[in-house]
Amino acid sequence: MKPSFATARLVLRPVRADDAALLFELDADAEVRRFVDQPEPPTMAMCEAVVARMRSIDEATPALGFWIAEEAGAFVGWFHLKPPREGEPAEPGDLELGYRLVRRAWGRGLATEGSQALVDHGLRAMHAPRVTAVAFGANHASIAVMRKLGMTMWREWVYHARASGEAIPAVIYARPR
Repeated sequence: MKPSFATARLVLRPVRADDAALLFELDADAEVRRFVDQPEPPTMAMCEAVVARMRSIDEATPALGFWIAEEAGAFVGWFHLKPPREGEPAEPGDLELGYRLVRRAWGRGLATEGSQALVDHGLRAMHAPRVTAVAFGANHASIAVMRKLGMTMWREWVYHARASGEAIPAVIYARPR
């Protein structure tokens, strides 16, 4: 069974089939998509497909995957802790941390708080040798979160955008066990 996590202000719960509308609202904001490879706003059908993919990853790896983040019962975003995507620089056993939050949650330490729960889970319960996080080099806010988590720069990387093929400088931070 997939674990849930509670922090001082957040509950990280498993993704439900009816969460597509939440993702639609989140990704409709161009500022939220600014540092992800998703230049266009999603359709509801796209969000339903994303939720289905998240849930299939969760079913395949119940202790890992995606979590919906809520603060006082209100949706504030999602987090993931999962094996890195194919093609991303990684070592065997690494787990990758990621998140996306609604704008009203920015600058309040929620990204760090939710991420810390998952980093601890990855290193302690899952015995990962390292938890990594990837960000575009220009995403200074996410890089600051990585540093607050005790991660250090591990590698520089060039990410190639899926649709345009644009080469985007990226960084990978890591925290070993």
